[in-house]
Amino acid sequence: MNGAGAHCPPHTAHVFQGKSPMNKWEYKFIIAEKHGKGIFGFMLPREISWKVHYVNGKQIQNWTDVTLYNYLSDRGDEGWEVVEMTSHLSVRSGALPIEHLYIILKRPKP
Repeated sequence: MNGAGAHCPPHTAHVFQGKSPMNKWEYKFIIAEKHGKGIFGFMLPREISWKVHYVNGKQIQNWTDVTLYNYLSDRGDEGWEVVEMTSHLSVRSGALPIEHLYIILKRPKP
């Protein structure tokens, strides 16, 4: 064998011949917000749900109608999977705290 793969173990030589076994991925970055109705500044537990607010930095139209459960279920049907989910609580003076979920989805590139 000539070239860069000449001194490599046989099982790695294909990498140097332009045949990389690595998958290519595409990603979606989602911010969901805990959203609900309240009375006198208090949230009612049965009225609270997670809503998808941003996808790849763009606000979703009518985002308060897009539940996280339905959004992730639909993306799962398209081959996306959740690879990371992190929660964040923003506490603001004089206002109710805002809870966010930061979610990363990925799927193989076509």
